[in-house]
Amino acid sequence: MSDQIVAVFDASALTAYIEGNVSVGELMLEVADEGRQVAVPATCLAVAFAGVNDEIDAALLALMTTAPMIRLLPLDGEDVRDTGVLARAADGDISFGHAARAAIIHEAHYATLQPKAAAKVLPTNWSILDLS
Repeated sequence: MSDQIVAVFDASALTAYIEGNVSVGELMLEVADEGRQVAVPATCLAVAFAGVNDEIDAALLALMTTAPMIRLLPLDGEDVRDTGVLARAADGDISFGHAARAAIIHEAHYATLQPKAAAKVLPTNWSILDLS
């Protein structure tokens, strides 16, 4: 791993967190214990917010992003093209492309509840953590 980011959460991981999936929280704690971080691409966060059912879920998701082991990643101008190219393999889902781009840049694990979809976007044999 090339920097402090050791894993990247996609939108499915964020949605699972607010639904009570313990694997997501356990990974966050393991990463925190190592003094490292989990990246949350902004597009994935937007998708997760779009799917919340009520204000409590929205507040829980917002609170998660303030945790010290979480690093919110914007979609920068230099990443837009590569994100779009990667998203083509996921039927145009920009959040998958953005999460894959983040994992590749940071040489990080891709954490998801949709490992088959993630595998379509990532290079062959990339580390995908199935949180289901």
